[in-house]
Amino acid sequence: MKRFFHRFFLLFLSEILIFLALSCGIDNGKEFTNSHSQGANQDCRIVQHVKGETCIPLNPQRIVTLDFNSLAVSSALDIKPIATWIVTEVEDNFRYFQGKMNGIYVLRDSVGQINLEKLLSLKPDLILCISIPEFQRVYKQLSMIAPTVILPWRETRGNWRQHLQDAGRVFDKTEMANQLMDEYDHRIQELKTLMGDRPPPKISFIFVADGRIVITRGKKSFAGGILEELGFLNPLFTESGDDELPISEEILPTIDSDILFVAPLKKDDQSVIQKLQQKPLWSKLKAVQNNQVYLVDFSVWRGLNIFAAHEILNDIEKYLINTP
Repeated sequence: MKRFFHRFFLLFLSEILIFLALSCGIDNGKEFTNSHSQGANQDCRIVQHVKGETCIPLNPQRIVTLDFNSLAVSSALDIKPIATWIVTEVEDNFRYFQGKMNGIYVLRDSVGQINLEKLLSLKPDLILCISIPEFQRVYKQLSMIAPTVILPWRETRGNWRQHLQDAGRVFDKTEMANQLMDEYDHRIQELKTLMGDRPPPKISFIFVADGRIVITRGKKSFAGGILEELGFLNPLFTESGDDELPISEEILPTIDSDILFVAPLKKDDQSVIQKLQQKPLWSKLKAVQNNQVYLVDFSVWRGLNIFAAHEILNDIEKYLINTP
């Protein structure tokens, strides 16, 4: 109970400090307000987002992202935030993000919440995040610090293509977003061509999380959508329902995929996979009999951004095209 009141007091104090700082004209006397009370002018332009509309600077220089998806899509559009709020070590957990964090300050808090006071001290001119409850709950406080844009995420079920287009609109880089998608679609067609006359394989992706086996079955999921675009997604598990389905070990032999990609969420899950491979039922999998089971990076196959999408295509090319 004491801890609860302590956290409540800190949040209340943060709001008071933010209000006082804004009242005093932080950021060289320029006060940013929510666009519901401000019209467009020569220094900003209106953008629509989940919480309505916000007038953002024409050329923001001090951008802060509050989640990895916003960080990744900004990077894809050649936008480098001054800071980001990330719970995990980005470069340790996302190998395709090596080198991209140079010069970006990482906001962290011991209780796993956004440090509003620290965020205020950075004097951002634009805050970008996705529509998850954690950010929507503090939208009012965030928009007192700087123009804040919350892009749809839950509404689109994490549609990474849509997220790229939405971010392109915010940053006035729609043409670049379109170009990135055209390049990705071109790679899809290239891989199809490289397959030649071979019949398209049936592929499944499963991962192990906290000891549980989960199969990605829906074409609206990240990996499933890419496999579907290639024409490789095993149709056996694509019926309506959740994109990811926990399954028991006994169900594995019924997957009937030519190729199986497997990923552990954590290091402990790696041992679960190793133990599973020692069991008799593992040898009954068609992919095992084909000697086409491949261990892949969880952060890639669940990446939800264009960098991870290209990494999946790299894996497909590596194991289907370049491997005899």
